Amino acid sequence: MTPQPVPHRWLATLLGVALLLDFTMIVMGRSAGAAELLPLPGAAIFAACAWLGVNRPAIASIVGALTLTVSSVLMRSAQIDTPSIALSHIMLTELISGTVLVVLVVWRTAPLVAAACTAALVVACLAAIVLRQPYCGYYYCDSYSNPFVELISPTDLLQSLLFGFVLLVAAVGTGLYLRRTAKQRVETEMGALIRKQWPLGAALGVLALLELSEGGIDSLPGLAGSAAAGACAFFGPKYPLRNTWLAAGVLLFSGMLSLMYGGFDELPVSFTGLAASMALVAYVVRYAEPRQAAWATTGLTVANALAMAMRSTRTITDANFSLILIFLLLVSIAAGVYFRARDRERNQTVKAAVTSAQQGERMALARELHDVVAHHVTGIVVQAQAALLVAEKNPEVAVPSLEKIERSGTEALKAMRTLVGSLRDGTAAWTAGNTDMAEQATTDLAGDLAGLAENFTGPPIELELDLPDELPHEVGRSVLRLVQESLTNVGKHAPDASVVRVLVAATPSDTLHIRVTDDGSQRPVNPAGGSGGYGLVGMRERVELLGGRFDAGPSGYVGWSVEAWLPLRKEGT
Repeated sequence: MTPQPVPHRWLATLLGVALLLDFTMIVMGRSAGAAELLPLPGAAIFAACAWLGVNRPAIASIVGALTLTVSSVLMRSAQIDTPSIALSHIMLTELISGTVLVVLVVWRTAPLVAAACTAALVVACLAAIVLRQPYCGYYYCDSYSNPFVELISPTDLLQSLLFGFVLLVAAVGTGLYLRRTAKQRVETEMGALIRKQWPLGAALGVLALLELSEGGIDSLPGLAGSAAAGACAFFGPKYPLRNTWLAAGVLLFSGMLSLMYGGFDELPVSFTGLAASMALVAYVVRYAEPRQAAWATTGLTVANALAMAMRSTRTITDANFSLILIFLLLVSIAAGVYFRARDRERNQTVKAAVTSAQQGERMALARELHDVVAHHVTGIVVQAQAALLVAEKNPEVAVPSLEKIERSGTEALKAMRTLVGSLRDGTAAWTAGNTDMAEQATTDLAGDLAGLAENFTGPPIELELDLPDELPHEVGRSVLRLVQESLTNVGKHAPDASVVRVLVAATPSDTLHIRVTDDGSQRPVNPAGGSGGYGLVGMRERVELLGGRFDAGPSGYVGWSVEAWLPLRKEGT
């Protein structure tokens, strides 16, 4: 199984922020002496295991489980309690690190190894919940001076077990999804969205955990609405308008539910829902039409205001808090406008580059057509000149026609040279197909393709040829160019391919079918030195200018395929 790249920096940032929050809660909960800071080293080591688990998930999981257990034993012996988030007596850093390790071992290890490592982490977590119960001597205490930690009650234990089970299922499901998609060479649209949006999802998850820890089980109705809004924000780039209006409805319903439930004075504002709303505003301003974005932003803002009013009227009547909300709204709108401008600039750059590639391919084809037509027209001129010498015996019949042939051929040559000169626009740059083989005309296409296969430095090439007896020169040159560019792409983007199959064969419908396929299983990689990225654009342009059809894309579960159908215009027809 080929490992997939994981953004180490994002993971390190997430773990670092979690460790900082744990440190802050310890300092806020008591006067932080040397003994009270004892939980932090174990949490830091556990976080390091999660970060190193990207490359060695099994070893990191076992070390992380041992670290969690040893840390729990030391804290029990020193009578040190821990700030917890969602899971009683489990620190935020430990919670995130354990979840990351479960995802990694399910994703990147064998099933038995993944099951063993996951079991070890779960047992270590349960042991930590039991061992970290606060106690005084031989008797358990009812509470400590630390407001973050109290003796666990049956309700808290049930809540912790339920939340832990849900989190475990989510981690295992995420690992299985990544495992299933690991062998796919071509990334799916949903996979690309998840890969791009997972930092936002992780941040919203941490906020939800903080809210759940602060509000307890009574905050679940409101938190469920915020979590649904977070899901809308996660998928916001795909359908920004739909997700924005859906989040507005969910938040409004959540506010009504909290009002019916009695309100939540402890959490009048859902920071998870607020963060999700900011992300949605940025997305809808970035991707949607201005008028639609304005209506969606207004609807989401009103829904948030009403939901906050239903939770607690203090949040709306507080002028300072209202100013903060307005500032956050303006920040979200500004972010959307900025990225919208960046997208427009990027699209213009790509459009200009594509146009340049198309123009370069047109110039390349014009040069080739010039060589072909010049060859035939020159023959006409030579034949006409020879006929003039012979026609002296019967000048009345041959001379007028031969003079017209000579004049027409000369004018055709002059017009063709003028056309090529205008296409080049006074420049000598020929950006597309700038290779020695593309510069030369082909008189033996089968021999040229065989030589191209022999000189290819990549995987072996299986060549299958069924060429017609008569092949137009422009078609032959284009076939050679298409195969050459396709093999170049194989070398750049499919380094693990074991074989390349090249088919060039005439079809009953008077067309020439060209197909180049590989069996590469890796995802596309960036070649050394970069890639212009417009090879397919140039090939498509060349085929369409010749009146043919072009297709390129995945050839199944793995591999890539390039196909073209060129019409065979017989000479003299």
